[in-house]
Amino acid sequence: MVALCRNPESLADFRHPGLRIAAGDLRDPAAWAPLVPPGGSVFHLAGVRNQPRARVRDMEDVNVAATLALARVAGERGVAKFVHVATALIYGSSEAGKARTEADELDFSSSYIRSKAEAVLGLRALAREGLPAVTVCPSIVFGPDHPSRPNRVTSEIRRLLRGGPRIWLAGGRQVRDLVFVDDVVGGLLAAEERGGVGEEYILGGEEISPRELAERVGGGLALPLPAGAALGIAGIVDRLYRQDAGAGYATAVRNLLREWRFSSVKARRELGYQPLPLMEGLVRTLDWLATHEGMKGGR
Repeated sequence: MVALCRNPESLADFRHPGLRIAAGDLRDPAAWAPLVPPGGSVFHLAGVRNQPRARVRDMEDVNVAATLALARVAGERGVAKFVHVATALIYGSSEAGKARTEADELDFSSSYIRSKAEAVLGLRALAREGLPAVTVCPSIVFGPDHPSRPNRVTSEIRRLLRGGPRIWLAGGRQVRDLVFVDDVVGGLLAAEERGGVGEEYILGGEEISPRELAERVGGGLALPLPAGAALGIAGIVDRLYRQDAGAGYATAVRNLLREWRFSSVKARRELGYQPLPLMEGLVRTLDWLATHEGMKGGR
């Protein structure tokens, strides 16, 4: 088994006799083309993440162009399965409390979501041409993470455990679907084994609002933050840092103001997907933080 990584040192903790870590950038086909296994499986997890200082051009180059280039080579090499990791956000935010499904229209409301949606459209076309592609779409992931790529929800839990203020953005009651990281890994393996070619599967968990999460974890004083003030501040910061339109802090705030509800019925039915209850995943995360980082808390 081979893992391609731009910085192999960041994966030092994952060393295993059956795993070879190769250095390379997804944008450089010469780095990965010799590694594509004829008759084997490719798990594509690389991507430019949705973070305020990311550049739109990088999202387009990596999340779309390089992803589809890898998929085409995988098809030419005759791989058994190409498992692509997208995001449930491509199906859009909730309206009137309705959970989004794989049958919904794709969303293009931000640069990151657009790049992931465009890749999925390209993979749909390649699957029709014979690529054995399956796409998994995790909701908002949380759980034990790695210092080189800290998880956003887990980072917020750390902040709260340190006594940071409980920030209520526009009331803090906007629910979003959180999924434990181990369930995403299980969903990936199930997609390789049982996923239908050309199919997409939402890997979700349970819904919770930022306010409810903070009540479970703890934190300092509550700090109400009106939506208008948050957007105004974010806009000023975007101008200072010359953020690309559709990326920066204002886009992040708009996404936090939306509700993200998803249905995993299809994955449960076709993949045997059974995510952990949210509170069990949260307890495991808190236990992991206590063991590895000496952080204690929770209610």
